[in-house]
Amino acid sequence: MSAAGGATRLRSPRTAAFLRAAAVSFAAGLLMGAVYWLLGIRSPAPPLLGLTGLLGIVVGERAVRAACGRWRRPASAARDEDPAPEKDSHP
Repeated sequence: MSAAGGATRLRSPRTAAFLRAAAVSFAAGLLMGAVYWLLGIRSPAPPLLGLTGLLGIVVGERAVRAACGRWRRPASAARDEDPAPEKDSHP
C-alpha cells in the first residue's frame, strides 16, 4: 500500500470535496491569469486589495447565513416546545 493511497482514505468526504473545490478554484485563477497575460490586461486590483475583498465576501456570506439561521431557529424551536392546545371534549 502506498503512502498516498493511505492518506486519501483518511480524509473525510467533506474534506475531499473542499480540496477538489479549492483545486478547481486555483486552476480557474491560473487560467484567468494566463488570459489576462495573453490579452495584456493588468489585474484590476493589487493582489492584497483583491484578497481583502474576497475575504470580505466570504465573511459577509457566512454572517448572513448565521443570522438567517438564528432567526429561523427560535420559531421552529417554539413550535416544537409549545404544541397547539388540545380541544376540550365535553360530554
